[in-house]
Amino acid sequence: MAHSGQGDVRTVNLTLRNGIPTILLLGLALTFSACASELPPSLEERAQSIDKQLICLQCPGETIDQSQVELAAQMRAAVRARLEDGWTRDEILQYFVERYGEAVLAAPPKEGFSLLAWVVPPVGLAGALFLLLLVVRSMRVRGDAANEGTEPGRMGEYLAMADAEMEGVNDGKEGG
Repeated sequence: MAHSGQGDVRTVNLTLRNGIPTILLLGLALTFSACASELPPSLEERAQSIDKQLICLQCPGETIDQSQVELAAQMRAAVRARLEDGWTRDEILQYFVERYGEAVLAAPPKEGFSLLAWVVPPVGLAGALFLLLLVVRSMRVRGDAANEGTEPGRMGEYLAMADAEMEGVNDGKEGG
């Protein structure tokens, strides 16, 4: 039996010797993959991101990345040309706003009057939930008030009357 105990210790030592380098290599691989994913996006990826933020003026409701009309193709080409010239995303969006107005943006800007488009929906939802809470509370209070006049002791009287009436109905059926 002493042999099996020593064999178990050797197995554990071998497992640790093999496992530690494996764990270190795995950690190193994860570190490199995380660093690789933090590379800046390519020009095409940046262009596609901007394309999704601009509305095609000929196709209501479609961004220029979805639209196949000539104007959308020209707008996509303009985005790529400006990115190649070193323009930032905000500069490109501002260029299109100056040229076509704020209607060209897929999402309204979070400033000025357009800020209402971002604020009103959550505030309206919160208000609706608050009103729902008030209605439910008032219904509960009314229900409690309506039940105050009932006497639990009278239920037995009512059931006895109902039983007597049912016996009369049953007696009438048996006789007929």
